[in-house]
Amino acid sequence: MRLNLDRSGPWIAVAGLFVVLWLAISTVIYAPWWGVLLHVAVVAAYIPLVRSWARTKPSWCTWIPLFALVTWVGVNAVGVGLLDWHV
Repeated sequence: MRLNLDRSGPWIAVAGLFVVLWLAISTVIYAPWWGVLLHVAVVAAYIPLVRSWARTKPSWCTWIPLFALVTWVGVNAVGVGLLDWHV
């Protein structure tokens, strides 16, 4: 049986975004409250992209959690390196 990404791609993206959202919320351990809100806002910014691609390019939706993860790492790098977030 072959995976049909035209049908399951958007659902994979939604599940992946929930994982990245969990990572974003878990930054409360070392980031200030506004840093956590920044992380959540960045993850939320990918929701319209999932909605759009689910209609036009559903098989491409599986890449969105990867983009969100890279963005999460970037925000963490800036926060820890430049804004002095630490435990």
